[in-house]
Amino acid sequence: MIITSEILKLLKDTPNSSYESVKTEFLYHSNKLEGSTFTKENLEKYLQENIIEGSHKIDNVYETINSTKLFDFVIDTLGEPLSKSPILEFHRMLKDTTLDYERGFAGCWKKIPNMISGVDLKSAQPWEVDSKIEELLKQWEDSGKTFEDIIKFHAQFENIHPYQDGNGRIGRFIMLKQCVENDVDLILTDDQYSREYKKALYIAQSKKDYTMISDVFKKCQSLLDQKLEFLKETIEYINQNRIEMNKQSM
Repeated sequence: MIITSEILKLLKDTPNSSYESVKTEFLYHSNKLEGSTFTKENLEKYLQENIIEGSHKIDNVYETINSTKLFDFVIDTLGEPLSKSPILEFHRMLKDTTLDYERGFAGCWKKIPNMISGVDLKSAQPWEVDSKIEELLKQWEDSGKTFEDIIKFHAQFENIHPYQDGNGRIGRFIMLKQCVENDVDLILTDDQYSREYKKALYIAQSKKDYTMISDVFKKCQSLLDQKLEFLKETIEYINQNRIEMNKQSM
């Protein structure tokens, strides 16, 4: 499903719109991939009533709250260039008030060598991160910004593993920004395909073969289309209404 920047911003500023459905789908699955204990019902309760239900570690609570604010920030800043500054700001917002924030690991590149959990891949050393991210951003800027380009960027970003923690979540926020800004079907990584996603990401990183991860993301896109079927009518209505308004103004 393609949702343009204009439509997503319009939905965000409209009470009781389908914006919250898109937001919930993205946050629930992205956070769940990283071990969040929030159920979809817990998340909806917080988004709708500002109430935390369930038993969760304090950092899990902070990061969930922060991720809801970060989602809005990403949407509000759509259209701004993708550079090191917003990427670091995304991370600072995600980690605000957490133990990582207190330790000085928020909003900055990693300071201590880390590992990519569950695989035998080497991530970038702390002193390599800045130049590798700069190179990756240059490649993105020079690319056609297609579905395939987004996949390659995501795989390489996760391989660099630029932060001490929070790499997967920020990587998926960046992917959200890239999809919306370039009229690419939304890629919201569904937890249903978590094992396939992690295996496909490893293959993409270790063998530079993006076939499997492309297939996984297409499955996620298809599933999201089914879940947000009702949103298609809203988008069609907005587009049609815009056409009619343009005709009247001519």
